[in-house]
Amino acid sequence: MLKYKILFIGLMIGAMAWAQNGTTSPYSRFGYGILGDNAIGAQRAMGGVGYALHNNRQINAMNPASYTSMDSLTFLFDIGLTYQAVTTHEGNLSETSQSGSLDYIVMQFPLGRHMAGSIGLLPYSNVGYSFVSSIANGSDSRSGEGNISQAYVGVSGELFKGFSIGANVSYLFGNLTNANSVIPTNGSTGIFETDLKVRDFHLQFGAQYAIEWDKKHTLTLGAVYSPGKALLGRAYTSTYDVSSSSMIDADTLSMKSHYSLASTYGGGISYNYDKRLTVAADVTYQNWADAKFTNLNAGQLQTSTGQFNNRLKVALGAEFRPKNIGGNYFERINYRAGLFYNRSYLKINGNDLNEIGATCGFGFPLATDKSVVNVAFEYINRQCSPAKLISEDHFRISVSLTFNEMWFWQRKFE
Repeated sequence: MLKYKILFIGLMIGAMAWAQNGTTSPYSRFGYGILGDNAIGAQRAMGGVGYALHNNRQINAMNPASYTSMDSLTFLFDIGLTYQAVTTHEGNLSETSQSGSLDYIVMQFPLGRHMAGSIGLLPYSNVGYSFVSSIANGSDSRSGEGNISQAYVGVSGELFKGFSIGANVSYLFGNLTNANSVIPTNGSTGIFETDLKVRDFHLQFGAQYAIEWDKKHTLTLGAVYSPGKALLGRAYTSTYDVSSSSMIDADTLSMKSHYSLASTYGGGISYNYDKRLTVAADVTYQNWADAKFTNLNAGQLQTSTGQFNNRLKVALGAEFRPKNIGGNYFERINYRAGLFYNRSYLKINGNDLNEIGATCGFGFPLATDKSVVNVAFEYINRQCSPAKLISEDHFRISVSLTFNEMWFWQRKFE
């Protein structure tokens, strides 16, 4: 009972810390901001791969079919934090900003011999920016903040040896606020603001098939699908005249007819040798070009599709552990590395927004050799093409703690 209380307190602390912002990118002012990928723990250091990973010591929230990887007596709990420094470049000017956030809290548990479940909190998107630009006869100040989080419940089952299916039901919630202040040299200041309050459910389905031979080789195929949908919630827009301290216009929109989410298709493959070496590759595609979104431009509401690009991400990752059993401490550390390319869903003045990234990290086993401290280092370059607009260099450090406990075995003796 004490352990359940500790977990409950941990979840409450995580929920309170969830309001912390996880990005400082000026590109987050567009659309729903910077999207997450559900990569946690070890996956952060492996380029963000996960669709075909089936590891009984790590939670994999990217594919719900992976939950059956654990044995029927194990309970997994994972919590992660991230610090990042972002340097933005525009012409000869550059500026560095920093941020930190609690990224996620997840847990995984058995539901029987061939079934398992998972619950947790994950980031869906983040908005965080503030800048001022010059316009004719004045200045244009823009700022935004907020995030959309997802609380999920998932279950998976092994239908026959090596083949598992699973599903997550997520509740999306959060606020995204964007403000635009037009400050003319002569005249009154106008403030245009939008506030999206998202409250909706979202589904994800997954499957994995593992083929094992010679007891040391395993090839795993993975696939995920998440249907697109009209987004529920409320969007509030308002226009103020600062000089007269009056509201010129205000409106409340039903998000269902003005905002929608893209469908997600993902596939992956991984190869594992002797439970010591894993190599994996993932491809993700999202049809954001068909999604609806409403912008407030100079006080005018504009709802349309075609504002976004279809998103494509390709990721490669590897993990190596010198000794699976025994050996000195350094031989029991997991060594990880990865690469990825991501064409973002954001389209900036007709330009594509592209990301390339390199990652590495370690999994440091604790005394029991089952619980692990995961550390990931990520470098990401984000810039537009063909026009060379603002470019960004992101340096991230993620630290997570994965507890691996034999709780259900111990309960027999309590």
